[in-house]
Amino acid sequence: MTNGSHAIRTESRAAREGAERVRHAAIAEVVADALRHRILEGDLADGDVLPKQDELMAEFDVGRTTLRQAIRILETEGLLTVRRGNMGGSVVHRPTPEDAAHMFGMVMHARRVTLEDLARALRRLEPVCVALCAQRRDRMETVVPRLREIHARMAPTVDDGLAYIRASREFHEAIVAACGNRTMQILLGMVETLWARQEQLWAERSATEVGVDTRLLGVREHQHLIDLIADGDDTLAYRYAVRHLEGAHAYPLQEYAVRPVQSGPALG
Repeated sequence: MTNGSHAIRTESRAAREGAERVRHAAIAEVVADALRHRILEGDLADGDVLPKQDELMAEFDVGRTTLRQAIRILETEGLLTVRRGNMGGSVVHRPTPEDAAHMFGMVMHARRVTLEDLARALRRLEPVCVALCAQRRDRMETVVPRLREIHARMAPTVDDGLAYIRASREFHEAIVAACGNRTMQILLGMVETLWARQEQLWAERSATEVGVDTRLLGVREHQHLIDLIADGDDTLAYRYAVRHLEGAHAYPLQEYAVRPVQSGPALG
C-alpha cells in the first residue's frame, strides 16, 4: 500500500467518524429538546428522576452515547443533576428566578455594568411594582397583610444593623412578589437578587456607620408605602417609592457607585 492510498483511507475514515459524531450530536439535541419541553411544561416536576436510560433509549430509539449527550446538554443548562452510584439517576430541576439571576449577573459582570447603573434600574423598576400592588383590587387580602407582617418584624431591628438590612430586603422582595405581574416578578426578581448579592460589600460597615435614626426613618418610610398601597394611590405610591429608594441607595453609592456588578458573592 502506498503512502498516498493510506492517507486517503485515513482521511476517509476520519470523515466518516466526523459525520457520525455530527449525526449523534444532532439527534442528541432533538432528545434534549423533548426532555427540556417536559421539564418546562411541568410534566417532569422539580425533584423527579428521569426514567432509566434503557427506557429512554427505547422511547427515543437512540443509543447510549446519544442519550448521554442529551443528558449532558440539560445538565449544562442546570435542568438536570446526574447522581452516581446505586441511588443514581438524573434529577430534574425546574428553572428559578435565582438561576436566571445568575446568568443575568454573569452578562452584567462581563460587560462591566456598574453598581450605580444597577441601582438606577432598580429605582425605576421597583416603583412600578409598588404601583401595581396599589392597583390590585384584592390588595387588602393579598398584599397589605404580608407587608404589615414583615414591617412588624422589621421595626425591632433598628438596633441591629445586619438584621435591619435583611428585613428591609425581605420587604422589598415581598413587594415584587405581590405585584401580580409574572413578567415583572421574574425580571425584577433577577435585579433584586443581584442587588442583594452586592449588599455584602457594605452590609457590615452599614451596620456600624448608619445610625439608629436613619433606620427609624426607613421604618417610617416603609409604613408610609404600605399606607399608600392600602389607599390604592398608585401614582403617589410610585413617586414615594422612587424617593425612598434614592435615599436607601445613597449610602452604598457613596463608595461603590463605579464598582462593576459581581455575578457571584460580591468580594470586598
